[in-house]
Amino acid sequence: MVIQNKYVTRPIRFLELHQHNGWQIKIYSISINSEFVKREIVDLAKTHLTKWFQNAGNYYLDTYKIATLILHKGKEGYFALINWWIDENMIQNHVYLLKNEKQATFTSYSNKGIMACVWELEVFWFERNAWIKHVLLNAPNPDYNSYLDEHLNKD
Repeated sequence: MVIQNKYVTRPIRFLELHQHNGWQIKIYSISINSEFVKREIVDLAKTHLTKWFQNAGNYYLDTYKIATLILHKGKEGYFALINWWIDENMIQNHVYLLKNEKQATFTSYSNKGIMACVWELEVFWFERNAWIKHVLLNAPNPDYNSYLDEHLNKD
């Protein structure tokens, strides 16, 4: 296989800490061609949260109702990666795709095993380190607020 595209950094931006039905969600933006994912896409993704969080019942493990939503404009469309911490140190992850802005629904994209790309993995790595720093190293008294207050912004 020939690699056709040289790696180029993309801006990663923390957008907001969003509250939804008892969940706290750190929302990030990554884009192939601009500083931020469009606000309309962020708002559309938020309308899917109730449905996406139904997947939290897929495992009989503790869920902290703390999640990360990565919205990534790539060449295939807009990806939404929603993930949350379960059972102290594991991530439950689901990927959805909005092929174009005229659609009203993100469709499942991870049902065949895809997880994340190199740009999204940077957010995962950051969140992993923040989880260790504020939650796992502070056991049995985790500092969830400090975890939620720590964000990644990178060019």
